[in-house]
Amino acid sequence: MRIDVALVPGEAAPAAADVLVVIDQIRASTTLTVLLDLGCSDVLLAGTVIAARRLAAATGALLAGEHKARKPVGFDFDNSPSQLIRADFRGRPVVLCTTNGTAILGRVRTGAHVLVGALRNARACAIAADGLARGGERGIQIVCAGRNRRFVAEDAVAAGVIVARLVEILGARGEAAELTDAAAAAVRLRDSFPDLLTAMQQSDGGATLRRIGQPEDIAFCAEEDASATVPVLHIGPPMRVERLAR
Repeated sequence: MRIDVALVPGEAAPAAADVLVVIDQIRASTTLTVLLDLGCSDVLLAGTVIAARRLAAATGALLAGEHKARKPVGFDFDNSPSQLIRADFRGRPVVLCTTNGTAILGRVRTGAHVLVGALRNARACAIAADGLARGGERGIQIVCAGRNRRFVAEDAVAAGVIVARLVEILGARGEAAELTDAAAAAVRLRDSFPDLLTAMQQSDGGATLRRIGQPEDIAFCAEEDASATVPVLHIGPPMRVERLAR
């Protein structure tokens, strides 16, 4: 099976893969996984703050997210998974708007299967991607959301973890993984750090979280395999994510 990583969002190729896995490690991918774990009835996606406000008004949903790392005026919650996990979302719809994560999901929405991955659901996401891609001819592409369309280490490290999990899954049933140079580079980048917490602390996203006074999200986002939930994109309208059926 061919496994590729788009290290920057401009390299995403929805038509060239059977399955896309989108990663905005700090923090949208982690937040989406947490919201579904908390029992949200619906997680709707908006590409802009204005669109998010309109969608929330039309649906009666709560508003969560950020614009340039800050909570927009009038939003109920920030894009902080460590804060969201303390709230009660059971049976409540939520509109999520983030600077990079929801934007890249909008760009790749034409993919046959679009999953959302992070360290938090790495194993579950790898298992799901393998299952959906099995029997296909185009393989899997992991897409890093980046920041302002540029490379960030935290997304690539998370991609490296998921690539390594896919290699293990394929190897366990006697199949070979065909890694592109970018996929192999993501694995090597992950292996260059002593642990995932260090990788997140030293990343661009980690620096941003310290700058805005939310350093507790660094350790939260570094947690590996804490969830078996795999968000899957539905194009709508409106775009939404749901928990992939096991």
